[in-house]
Amino acid sequence: MSHRFRSSVLFTIFCFVLPGTAFGQIDFESDIKPIFENHCIACHGGDDPADFSIADKDGTLSYVIEEDAESSDLYTVLIAEDESHRMPPPNTAKPLSEVQIELVKAWINEGAIWPDELESEWEQVPLPPAEDSQLPYRAAGSLHPALVHLPIGLLLASGLFAFLSLRGNFVMSDCAYYCLWLGAIGSVFACASGWFFSEMEGYGTVKEVADVLDQDNAMFWHRITGLGASVFAVILALFAASSRNKDPDDGIMWKLAAILLACGIGYVGHEGGELHYGEDHYKDANALIESFFPSNAKEDGDRTIDEDADSGDDAPVSEDGTEIQPLST
Repeated sequence: MSHRFRSSVLFTIFCFVLPGTAFGQIDFESDIKPIFENHCIACHGGDDPADFSIADKDGTLSYVIEEDAESSDLYTVLIAEDESHRMPPPNTAKPLSEVQIELVKAWINEGAIWPDELESEWEQVPLPPAEDSQLPYRAAGSLHPALVHLPIGLLLASGLFAFLSLRGNFVMSDCAYYCLWLGAIGSVFACASGWFFSEMEGYGTVKEVADVLDQDNAMFWHRITGLGASVFAVILALFAASSRNKDPDDGIMWKLAAILLACGIGYVGHEGGELHYGEDHYKDANALIESFFPSNAKEDGDRTIDEDADSGDDAPVSEDGTEIQPLST
């Protein structure tokens, strides 16, 4: 029996026992709102105005094409074959049942009716506690945000000190060396906790090598670059130790590599920021920079208008700046 056929059968049966569906009409307050409160609002509660809130009527309905669930993102994410795109994430403690998915589908196909007075009356239902077998992994994953910033800062500092020591400053050289070692060790713990943190955030479970190499997963490049940077940092620390043992004054190669690693670790951190905060998390900084350096497009446009004004061309122009062609005789 196929997944869709089984779901349809279950939905038909439950239509006669679920509240609000006895007459074939899905009621948002009794049928759909509890699904959103129990399974969605814990992660999409909208505490941050920049985040998506399932309680925001206009925001949620922007992912709905009325009377066409198959084309609505709100429904397709519930049945996505790619686990990294499915909502709620497969590893969550509160997945949707087949009947609940069919209810959302039927609600959309009936026109996604959402009474205005229910927009602000929401209650967040807490997630159930994790199973005992999951607690060690979740505990490790919860440490990732704290663990990841320390090695990033240390490896960036190592690159800076390495740059300052290129002219033979031994104090800066020692600082670069010890920051490199501490950052390399910290990066190992950050990577380890990151595997569990990615599952907690709904980016998919890593069960085999193919899961790591899945480029459709939003975590692909962050995982690969983070793991690569950590391995490179450990190897570089060992190489630096070997170089200093042979000749404390000869460390140009590992210092140059430390500078390169600092650039790479900055990129890895940038990727992590985009995953967590979105691609526009630097928008305020970009706006500040643009306030000091206007965009080239605007300057080019102004210059073009000025050049046209000084070109001596007497051809009439319209209000939008386009040339008016004379009528043919």
